[in-house]
Amino acid sequence: MAEEATPITCTGTVTARVEGFTRAQVWPFLEDFGGLHKIDPLADISYALEGVYGHPGLIRFCASSTTTETGETKVLWFHEKLLAMDPTTYSYNYEVLENNVGFTYCKSSFKVVPIDGDEKLGSQIEWTYVSNLFEGKPPEHVADYFNTNLQIMATNIKKYLEEKS
Repeated sequence: MAEEATPITCTGTVTARVEGFTRAQVWPFLEDFGGLHKIDPLADISYALEGVYGHPGLIRFCASSTTTETGETKVLWFHEKLLAMDPTTYSYNYEVLENNVGFTYCKSSFKVVPIDGDEKLGSQIEWTYVSNLFEGKPPEHVADYFNTNLQIMATNIKKYLEEKS
């Protein structure tokens, strides 16, 4: 029996700047694949479930709680699998596996590049995604989801780096 393909309906790239800090300073926060909760307050918890840090096949678990419109608490969770990581290019690729967030298909990549090609200006984080749409949500919802998370992560990375300076 042939597996039914999930339609890919949403692609994009969102970016956020971490001005004043190099790729080498920003990268460790992203390289810690199991430690998403350290830079993204929307993730209450994240950790490696299986595999070796920095190597393809590493699977992380992430969860967060939210309050629904009816006032109930709902836990959102997902498993993500690291597909490739390259510290020399400050990048990695991963895919979303099982989840209750609304993804039926999602592959993403993170890359840290110099702002306008000049590392003296700082770093820019690029998050590229290929994803399904969330059921009942407009196409902008996916872009907003990624952009909101990335802006928060970049702000937190900059805050942590400034505290260390």
